[in-house]
Amino acid sequence: MAIACLSLIVLPMASVRAQASGPIYIVKEGDTLWGIAQVFGTDAETLASNNGLTPNSTIFPGMSLVIPGFEGVEGELQTLDVAFGDTLDSLGLRYGVETAALARINRVVNPSRLYLGQPVIIPVTAETPRALPSSLAVQSAAGEGIVQVAVRTGLNPWLVRAFTSPSEALWTIPQELILLAGTARKTNALPATLDAIEVSPAPAVQGHTLEVRASIPGPVWLEGQLGDRALNFHSVDDTHLVALQGIHALLEPGLYDLELRGYTGQGGELVWSFRQPVRVVSGGYPFDPVLSVPPETIDPDYTGPEDQLIASIINQVTGERLWSEAFAFPGTYTDSFASRFGSRRNYNGTGYDYYHSGLDFYGGTGTPILAPAPGRVVLAELLKVRGNTTIIDHGWGIFTAYLHQSELQVTVGDRVETGQIIGLVGGTGRVTGPHLHWEVWVGGVPVDPIEWAEGAFP
Repeated sequence: MAIACLSLIVLPMASVRAQASGPIYIVKEGDTLWGIAQVFGTDAETLASNNGLTPNSTIFPGMSLVIPGFEGVEGELQTLDVAFGDTLDSLGLRYGVETAALARINRVVNPSRLYLGQPVIIPVTAETPRALPSSLAVQSAAGEGIVQVAVRTGLNPWLVRAFTSPSEALWTIPQELILLAGTARKTNALPATLDAIEVSPAPAVQGHTLEVRASIPGPVWLEGQLGDRALNFHSVDDTHLVALQGIHALLEPGLYDLELRGYTGQGGELVWSFRQPVRVVSGGYPFDPVLSVPPETIDPDYTGPEDQLIASIINQVTGERLWSEAFAFPGTYTDSFASRFGSRRNYNGTGYDYYHSGLDFYGGTGTPILAPAPGRVVLAELLKVRGNTTIIDHGWGIFTAYLHQSELQVTVGDRVETGQIIGLVGGTGRVTGPHLHWEVWVGGVPVDPIEWAEGAFP
């Protein structure tokens, strides 16, 4: 059903519009009267009658239909994706539409749970927004209206009214810049100490890196949480912070809260918090054939302590960012890969309880392994499951790991540069043959290394 994209095409449908009032929907390719009616909570007969049609009438792309049941709501229905900080209240304030009307149009059951990237239908009028003087941009407290704010701030309420029209919203939202309704300036429910939050990608994807960027107008210490994972923010410049967090490849698809908290400084007083759900979708990973490996390499007596050792390393966060570009591939052969990230694994017929946490490169024993980016070696030793293993810390909670080597050529504490030989391909540990297994860890979670080789983060 082509409801997600709505255009600004306007055709001469005066006869249709004269029969009823309400928001206008522009028919898209593939639409049917039944499908449109389902989206807006009505039935095909009522929709057809409201527009001088019958349920069997033919509709065509570009045709204007008046949607019944929303009398008093005017404008062309357009779809936008919810940004971080958007609520039904703030969207209503921005577009001059009552929150209750937005909830009905979008059939929203819980208005406080709009998730990042959620498509929301908005009735947009043809009126050109007018900018308000910056001196009129003030914040409201809980329960305040324009008169109360005017009294508190010394503003003239009649001056406020002069910059709004009868169709523009005059209600307020606590902590909002209340006098922005109907103007070109964007409103949202974020605290005043945050200019904007950008989260990408939306939706988040299993096994990929989520990037959270914060624009801040002044000093603030920012912390965050995505589900059960703490976000670590780092300064890009004086007014921008960024946090990078991996989404686990086995995380159940669904909604997870992204919470941000602002403090007066590190260890200081909490001054605000804001929470909004983020949708996580499947990475679409395949299932590999059953693999036969040495039984001891899937024995919890061995895997448990080894996993704890790795976790104690890759969950550390250093404040210095050592890389600046996309990662180079550490293997020699990059036209194809022996196995890709995320595929579901079944070892020795025990069930698909595992997944491939890295990217496998072809290469016989002795093939050089190259550092993909600058960093510091934090582990270089022989492990039961992973074989000869090197782990490099690139800063900001970003680590890379190199498994199954025949020979280690760096030691803990070494500083390495892009292209430097750090070891040789081998077949040690849980393997079916010699190869390089390369992992990228972001915020304590393995992610698809290819995305780090295809583009630079942040």
